[in-house]
Amino acid sequence: MNVSYVLGVVLACIGALLMNLGKGVQKQHVHVFLEGRQIFAQDHRRTLAFWGVGLAMTASAALPYNLGLKYASSPSTISAMTGIGLVGLAVYATRIIGEKLSAGDVVGIALVLLGTTWMSFLGSTAETAIPVFDTYGLIKVNAGLILTTAIASMSALVIRRIHGLAFGVTAGLLIGLSIFMADAGLVRAGGSFFGQFQHAFVYVAILYAGLGLVATQFGFIRARALEVVPSINAAIILTPLLLEWAVYGQPMEVSKAMPVLVIVVGVVLLSTGASSAVWESHTDREP
Repeated sequence: MNVSYVLGVVLACIGALLMNLGKGVQKQHVHVFLEGRQIFAQDHRRTLAFWGVGLAMTASAALPYNLGLKYASSPSTISAMTGIGLVGLAVYATRIIGEKLSAGDVVGIALVLLGTTWMSFLGSTAETAIPVFDTYGLIKVNAGLILTTAIASMSALVIRRIHGLAFGVTAGLLIGLSIFMADAGLVRAGGSFFGQFQHAFVYVAILYAGLGLVATQFGFIRARALEVVPSINAAIILTPLLLEWAVYGQPMEVSKAMPVLVIVVGVVLLSTGASSAVWESHTDREP
């Protein structure tokens, strides 16, 4: 068994739980930003402070994620563990926020757990080679994905029904790109945790993570956590997998693609069920 890989997966699961639960706390208190200039008034300080706790939880996920990349040496595996965090969010959203969990949500959670367990088992015995990449090619891929996020965001402004989905995908693409850029920094630094800070990649990764946070808040304003976050996670899971192929030139192995597909189907089920519930709740209130 590859002990280093297993340690990386465990760290990624910790990061995923911190990120998803942090987003749940942010969703619970994001309405404070609708208060405008009164946001710092005494009546709203407590709510703002709790939102800040959620932000701190999300930000703190960066360290275990980065260490997970160092030990597992596989961005797609690390991003796939985001599915575990989604299970934690589902529990928080139903128990604390009061969102409803449908039968489709339960099936989705089961698929996420199956897919992440499957992927962890496959990778625990695999040997990982140190990748190489062309910086110019990485820049072109970045430009293409940033254009995609811009289109997704504008779509949300035109079609209100897909608000949560569009901003979720936007945030997920940015966070998935952040994970990959952090890995690119580690690759250029020869796997050195401190050496990566001598390259621009890690700072670009931080920028993308910050933009992903902003996109998440826009999604939360009009949509439920169980609609926005599954969309985020699906994009996070797929982005590094595609970039490993497009930038590192690693082959699309069926054995690795299958558990990812299972995870994404589970995430889509969660997102679709939540989206339907949101739509029904809106129509119920119509006169």
